[in-house]
Amino acid sequence: MSLRYVPALPVKRGDVRGLAEVSSELMTGMAPLWTVPVINSRCGEVPSEGDRIKHLAKAAKRLKSLGMTSGSWIDTLHVEQDPSLVAEGLWAEFGLFITATPVTGPERSAAQQALASELAHSSSNGLGVRIRSQEMRAADVCERVMQVVRRSEVEAEAVDLLLDLGVLGDLADAIGRGVQVVEALGGLAPWRNVVLLSGAFPASSQGWLRDQVSRLPRPERAVWRAIGERSRIGRRLVYGDYSIVHPDKAAKVSTGPVTILGKVLYTAAEEYLVVKGRAMSVYGAAQMPPLALRISKSPLFRGRAFSAGERYIADCAEQRAAPGPPERWVQAGHTQHLTLVMS
Repeated sequence: MSLRYVPALPVKRGDVRGLAEVSSELMTGMAPLWTVPVINSRCGEVPSEGDRIKHLAKAAKRLKSLGMTSGSWIDTLHVEQDPSLVAEGLWAEFGLFITATPVTGPERSAAQQALASELAHSSSNGLGVRIRSQEMRAADVCERVMQVVRRSEVEAEAVDLLLDLGVLGDLADAIGRGVQVVEALGGLAPWRNVVLLSGAFPASSQGWLRDQVSRLPRPERAVWRAIGERSRIGRRLVYGDYSIVHPDKAAKVSTGPVTILGKVLYTAAEEYLVVKGRAMSVYGAAQMPPLALRISKSPLFRGRAFSAGERYIADCAEQRAAPGPPERWVQAGHTQHLTLVMS
């Protein structure tokens, strides 16, 4: 299978279900990078060992609900303070080691790297090495990456290099940094895959129009293309993005009550279309059909037949379906986005 697309998604219910609704024929050539989210404890308390295991087991159960996790990576960056708990609560609980590829990185602890190596060998699924934006700037990044690979004793041909630019700010800086790291690391070894990830979807809806369509830039693909054109590995560079969520969603810590707004999220070729509503706690799901109608009436809407995401937006806009909670709209947003990228 030739890998074409890597969506980086948090292991949350709406995000997992969003991928589940992508048609099976489009799944060929797509492999998700799952990130287990941080555990949010009550009132800022330190989570107990039992809480951590339950959190990990819940993530495993959500992934297993897909019916398959082969051709995917699982990153436990935000929950791996004790790798032994990760082994017990996530990997062993549902046997994910049989089908998914573990992820490590040069900044991870020796214990975490050892666990990832053990899982890679026991499953024969290889190893993912994720290099995040801040790590790319290190002068010794090449040596640190190769040190991870040597310690793992996994052949480079079974290692996936996951180059994560994170949040796209200054595009010229991102492209320059991307070219530099791809040139430095891409040719170091005969990697199984070299993936470039980035995300531009905003963390906040501040500045979006209320009850109107806001159009936001979607530069991820242009950045990937520019870096590929300027690097020697060229077409071997696999495209990855964060779909319709902010790259830091999995790391977001809730410190108290959060006002959740009604939102409809949509992806066009070079921009995101978003419609912001009001507080769900006050206005509820009844506010969603008019918001969905703003998207379905847009000239950029691809029609209800394009994917399950479009169908849900159109059905709610026409009041053929009851509008669901916020996570249901995240689900629809992911489904239409992933379908568009693979189409």
